Amino acid sequence: MENSKNYILDTSSLISLESINILDQILNLFTIITTNSVIKELENFAKYDGRYGRIAKSILKFKKRLRIETCEIIETINYIEQTDNELYNLSLKMKLPLITDETKFVHHAREKIDIYFTPIFLAILIESKYLTKNDALNKLERLRDIRNWRSNIIYLTSKKELDKL
Repeated sequence: MENSKNYILDTSSLISLESINILDQILNLFTIITTNSVIKELENFAKYDGRYGRIAKSILKFKKRLRIETCEIIETINYIEQTDNELYNLSLKMKLPLITDETKFVHHAREKIDIYFTPIFLAILIESKYLTKNDALNKLERLRDIRNWRSNIIYLTSKKELDKL
């Protein structure tokens, strides 16, 4: 991945970053771009008292630090949600990497845009010396438990990449 200073994030990515307490650090280092649809999804999550509701409420406290863009949907991917299609079009338009935890989204968009799973930020933080490899691996394990990833592709590929660093 080219070393970008700007990233487009979806709801799942914001939830993952905040669940392991690194969203604030990411917002200090990078410009994080999202859409009003993502904010609406977070507001819907925040109506509930469960784990994701609490995480969404916490993310919404950072709302002023997010760059919220609008984007017309010009090109549609049939297999993904409306919000993801907005983000996909925003990534096409702005030529910026998109970060998500949606495997279907990555599968269907990777030929057209730079799209990565959220733990890419753990690798970026290690490479820029903001996080030790050990701390990043611990955060990945926490993320795996919180997001119930078990041995899914996100966890397995991320662990492999972090182990190489």
